[in-house]
Amino acid sequence: GRLHVARGEAPALREADVVLLDVPCSGTGTLARHPDARWNLKPESIEALSAIQSGILEGAARVVRPGGLLVYATCTLEPEENEERVEAFLRDHPEYMVERGEGVPDALIDGDFLRVDPRAGVCDGAFAARFRRRGG
Repeated sequence: GRLHVARGEAPALREADVVLLDVPCSGTGTLARHPDARWNLKPESIEALSAIQSGILEGAARVVRPGGLLVYATCTLEPEENEERVEAFLRDHPEYMVERGEGVPDALIDGDFLRVDPRAGVCDGAFAARFRRRGG
């Protein structure tokens, strides 16, 4: 396979088997390593980032082939950037379903999502959802 790098809202692809989105986010899962970042966080920043994340998900949804995978990942703990983005995406895209990732340790699974809690002190916080496009 080939790797393509493109602007997420308008990828220059027609069809892909797998799309991995590591979207821009507020980074609240990395505050232990970047404590000064908390002074730059504002509610309106999260709102603006949520809109960007939705745009990137929209762009990616158009290029995943039927039967293909779309993975949405953040390094934030904010529901506006995680669960709420997933819920909105699924409402607008019934051709996708959430699928539990294979090979992921049970300790990192929360329902159908990957969730890393930074309070364990092992690594940064993170969230990921795996979508399968129906068909194919």
